[in-house]
Amino acid sequence: MSKHTPRGLPALSALEALSVHLEAVREGERKLIAMEMHDELGQLLTALRTEVLLLRQELLPDSIAAQKADEMKKLLDTIMGVVRSVVNQVRPAALDLGIVPALEWLADDFSRRTEISCRLSAVGPEPRLSEMRTAGIFRIVQESLTNVLRHASASHVEIRLTKSGSKIELVVRDNGKGFDMPVRRLGSYGLLGMAERARMMHAHLKIESRPGNGSVVELLVHEDGHSADG
Repeated sequence: MSKHTPRGLPALSALEALSVHLEAVREGERKLIAMEMHDELGQLLTALRTEVLLLRQELLPDSIAAQKADEMKKLLDTIMGVVRSVVNQVRPAALDLGIVPALEWLADDFSRRTEISCRLSAVGPEPRLSEMRTAGIFRIVQESLTNVLRHASASHVEIRLTKSGSKIELVVRDNGKGFDMPVRRLGSYGLLGMAERARMMHAHLKIESRPGNGSVVELLVHEDGHSADG
């Protein structure tokens, strides 16, 4: 069995093993970049903000210099907010807590940024998943929401995660305008990327949509230690 194959899953071909390895490397790089931005850049910005506040205390309240210091503080607050947003987009810290907290963060963040209602419902206990599978499910939902924002003109998205035994079912459903599946599949790298992630997890992915009827993304995956057929 390939060293890249999770326990309980069929052996991977050399090409499949390479794909899994490269995706693991990419996720590791995302995690490292997010940590560096949060720790290094975040600390520097916090220190600079503290210095501006100390400087502000030494200035006359109504002076031009004091006004400039206030403007610098507001600018720094904006930059710090942008950095937090970028860090979370690269790799949210909630991923380290499990798939349910990660999807809760994703749904809340999507609703806040887009003003499209996005609700998560989780049924059953927290699934036991490897870091690779947790990231894979998260990225599939993330790409689904990106497609909703870009193409669907939807007002509501529902994410449902159900764990029953070793089976984990994910459904992402929107009330948008839908699309013609054969046409979209031909030119959509997003859909191809979702299919590739599912394949690497030995998961079953199904995407259904018709013009005027919204879209549904369904993913069926098994907990680590269980094959896709058992």
